[in-house]
Amino acid sequence: MNISSIFSYPEDAVACVSSAGSITYGELYRRSENLAKHIVACRASRVIVYGHKEYSMIVAYVACLRAGAAYIPVSPAQPVSRRKAIAAQAEAGLVLCAVGRGFAGAGEIRTENIVALSENPPEEAVTLPEEIDDDVLAYIIYTSGSTGEPKGVKATRRNLNNFIDWIDRAIPLTDEMEGNVLNMAMFSIDLSMVDIYYALTHGRALVTTTSEQQQHLSDLYPHITESDAVLMVITPTMAEFLMRSGRFKREMMPKLRVIYLSGESLHPGTVRRLLQRFDEDLMVFNAYGPTEATCNVCAAQITDDMCDDRLPVGIVETAATEIRIMQGDAVLAPNDEGEIVLIGDSVTAGYGRGESGGYCTIDGKPALRTGDIGFITEDGRLFWSYRKNSLIKVNGYRIEPGDVENHMCHIKGVTGCGVVERYGHLVAYVTLNREMTPGQVRAAARPHLPSHMIPGIVRIVDALPMTENGKLDRDRLE
Repeated sequence: MNISSIFSYPEDAVACVSSAGSITYGELYRRSENLAKHIVACRASRVIVYGHKEYSMIVAYVACLRAGAAYIPVSPAQPVSRRKAIAAQAEAGLVLCAVGRGFAGAGEIRTENIVALSENPPEEAVTLPEEIDDDVLAYIIYTSGSTGEPKGVKATRRNLNNFIDWIDRAIPLTDEMEGNVLNMAMFSIDLSMVDIYYALTHGRALVTTTSEQQQHLSDLYPHITESDAVLMVITPTMAEFLMRSGRFKREMMPKLRVIYLSGESLHPGTVRRLLQRFDEDLMVFNAYGPTEATCNVCAAQITDDMCDDRLPVGIVETAATEIRIMQGDAVLAPNDEGEIVLIGDSVTAGYGRGESGGYCTIDGKPALRTGDIGFITEDGRLFWSYRKNSLIKVNGYRIEPGDVENHMCHIKGVTGCGVVERYGHLVAYVTLNREMTPGQVRAAARPHLPSHMIPGIVRIVDALPMTENGKLDRDRLE
């Protein structure tokens, strides 16, 4: 499987369903070819694609891949200041808009509407490249930098082809398992690559979900029922949100076979509840990988018998790239905790402004020191522990919030947890599926946590706040 796999499906099959309409594979092929010729004609090597989750954004992505130009997704949900910062850094030669023709920060950059421009090819004859080098950029996705300025992660076609090949092997759906692929993540977030490229390279329909639909279960439940999904890609926080009502179960999604979870630490209780809601036909996967390594590099199927302990984030043997646990230049033995280091074709081409970050070379190959701490067991399972820079200090102790959250979710009745430091105290915000007082939650934490890691304050909430990309929003825990 690779980029070319997109172009091998029946033209009458549906490729994408969005709030703005739908498009077949035949129309996707036609419009993306026309649009690719316009991109080549204006000599744009980088293209900003502006929109939420309209089907025309998929047309623009495919067109850029056909033209050998890097697409740069930007969302209206991002603050105007961030959009302007991306436009200032991107060095784009063209802005393609899914809605209207406007984009804050575009300045003198040519701006066009995707649907209008893709209707017809340029008047002058344009030939699309027959072969495009693997080192040509496929996309640039902007992440949050430590300075507050967005950082562009540059991924090559080699990176993307490697990811497509891996995700084909990682998600064990067969042709007999009919159904669509349900998208939740913003297109400007790399997690969306899982659903976008799995759908397009397998001839399935990608069904997108707007941010408005994700705000209320009364809107979200009918949408996911109508999605006819066999695969759903979500964050653990979104999984907990869906399970706030007992309605989220097999009857709501009869074709669902795979729930693919990534982006956050996954609690065993979340998996156990998902498996209880559905049946033995459901497969739950826990995946790991940073944006700098082309979205995800490994995944592990999680079964009910694994939910009494911490969960693996991948299987090293089947990973998209080489994974080592290192301390400095030394490779650590199995079960020893150290930094997760990725080596090989998953590692992207660096940041847009040339910052080094964790990028390096090991054994002559591109490598990434992720800043994530974890270990590999003797049987080759990868476990994530915490991030180097996420520790908080309370009463002289350095504490990893994710570690506390994981253990709090082992308490019977606790379905979700977010931990922060407030005024020198460790504060846990928890969601429950049974009646408990804050004191009872703290008392129940004693068998699971050492005394210095038991939250001094417990606050019970109806739901944990989510960011636009479906992750726990710690800044809104108050």
